[in-house]
Amino acid sequence: MDESTRAEIADKLESLASQQVWNPEVWQQCHDAVRGNWDHELLAYVYDDVIHYSGLFHARNIFGFRVKPERYQLAQYRQEFRDIATALRQRMSLDDAKQKYEL
Repeated sequence: MDESTRAEIADKLESLASQQVWNPEVWQQCHDAVRGNWDHELLAYVYDDVIHYSGLFHARNIFGFRVKPERYQLAQYRQEFRDIATALRQRMSLDDAKQKYEL
């Protein structure tokens, strides 16, 4: 992966992590960038969490009503996105990122 692609994807992950409310456009851009570079081990690792993050905003309770995600749930995903972005910028391996950021 070239340096500009690496920086662009890191920016998209950080942008997603910084959103205070659900932003489907930012999520889609991040999702497409991560999926488009699936062959990179860090992005393959975070891909499922990008998908699950969107599910937090579309969850329904047993009565079919939408429920808002809990703050702690969002914080965990957002921190992981920031950690992966930093690891991308630093050209870390997945094993090194897991060890450093406790992923």
